[in-house]
Amino acid sequence: MSELIERIAQTYDELPYISSAFTQTAPEHLHAVAKLFGLDTPPPARARVLELGCAAGGNLIPFAARHPAARALGVDLSTVQVKAGNQAIRSMGLNNIRLLQASITELGADIGLFDYIICHGVYSWVPEDVREAILRLSRERLAPQGVAYVSYNVYPGWKAKEIVRDAMLLRTGPHQSASEKLGYARGMIDFLHDMAHEGSLLQKVMQDHIQMIRHGHEPYLVHEFLEICNAPCYFRDFTAAASRHGLTYLADSNTASMFASNYGSKAAEPLLRECGGSQMALEQLLDFLTNRTFRQTLLVHEKRAGEIQYQLDPAALVPFHLCGRFSLAEGGSSAEGPWQAANGSLVAGSPKPWAMLIERLTSAWPASVPVAALIEEAQAAGGADPQQIRQAMLQAVQQLVIIGAVRVRLEAIRTRPEAIGPCPVAPEALRRLAALRREKSVPISLYNLWHETLPDEDVVEAVLLPLLDGRHDRAALRAALLEAARAGQLQFVREGQPIEDADALTGACGEHLEAALKRMSDRALFMAMD
Repeated sequence: MSELIERIAQTYDELPYISSAFTQTAPEHLHAVAKLFGLDTPPPARARVLELGCAAGGNLIPFAARHPAARALGVDLSTVQVKAGNQAIRSMGLNNIRLLQASITELGADIGLFDYIICHGVYSWVPEDVREAILRLSRERLAPQGVAYVSYNVYPGWKAKEIVRDAMLLRTGPHQSASEKLGYARGMIDFLHDMAHEGSLLQKVMQDHIQMIRHGHEPYLVHEFLEICNAPCYFRDFTAAASRHGLTYLADSNTASMFASNYGSKAAEPLLRECGGSQMALEQLLDFLTNRTFRQTLLVHEKRAGEIQYQLDPAALVPFHLCGRFSLAEGGSSAEGPWQAANGSLVAGSPKPWAMLIERLTSAWPASVPVAALIEEAQAAGGADPQQIRQAMLQAVQQLVIIGAVRVRLEAIRTRPEAIGPCPVAPEALRRLAALRREKSVPISLYNLWHETLPDEDVVEAVLLPLLDGRHDRAALRAALLEAARAGQLQFVREGQPIEDADALTGACGEHLEAALKRMSDRALFMAMD
């Protein structure tokens, strides 16, 4: 291991990330995205998954917990993070995942082949030989039908961030701790923000980044702006490097970013004309148009390039399952919309398919609905030729997919009514992680079935989650909250004053119990996968 790599490892040992789930990296998501563009990939339920730069495993553990028949391997340079992750894995009772402390450059054929390879937040922050090793492994260790995910910083957006990084590095010394470096670096940005000339480029850059620098989480800021290595690149240069390793571009994990129509009618036509039918040319143009700073690229073996289809075929959407949650936009009506999706997109269309589609998805949340079922239900309602109804529904579904208003899977994700019955049940591995987090500091975030990181749970949820094992009824859960309140571990407030009366406190425990269970249900904790 080189001296430079050892220095990088030391920075992550000194200031580890909180290891979290990133929904855009979930193998179920990669599986669905590949299918959208015409490629079959291995079903995640029994997939082999490798994560390069796994930290404490917070992005890999949720997958292993969802799919006990799958196999997961995480590799990270940080001894501290790998040790913490393996301890958590043992405590959670997972036997299909392991974390390995090693440099990516040291990995070879002995680790096996993988259906999905994930490398999130590593490529831009390591030396060139490690970047080459990431792409080499993404070819050599990727199964023939597999998908590799690599995220990285990109130009032109990172050119402005480089000004921020360079300025921050001016005030950091070699013998300072990571926290000390950040303190001095923040001071430099404050100074430049206050002293920049009116209307100057420096003023614009500082205004755009000052809030993030002042209030961002310490590990993120240190590793994003003060790391020894930070090498953004243009998209075209990344794909050229991937091509040298026998890999080709499939898609961006954020598929909505790929469609010119999402950038307005004024821009769409000249964009498509300029790119001449090349998706890769379009992607590079869009980076300039949006001043993009970060990419999440999916790669496949080069021999599969001819199978990729960037024109979405509505008929090909029938096998998918959708999940979405919508609210009426201001001035809208339940019959005609417009509706607003969770990502902020406005949805409107001919009332017949749209109103039914929106209502059906929203009522099913957070579960998924099969596209085939949406078509059948619309046809059963009648009012038009069944083939016309089918076509209208598929076109509506296609539009929701293009604008990113729905989540897409090839597997059904369903609610479990019994899980929030008299004796609520949360997944065992998640309960164990929640209990572990209460006992001691664990650098791993909680997660849900959609592979999302949950917000730091409030104190009520922290007390409840370890107890949701199917053996504690509502009375026992209320009693646990009451005991925690009496012990000073949580406090209930009414009209700005702490509740101290015994009867009022008992009532507050019941109210907060039901509210917490509802929140956890909405956040997809009580779910199952087919």
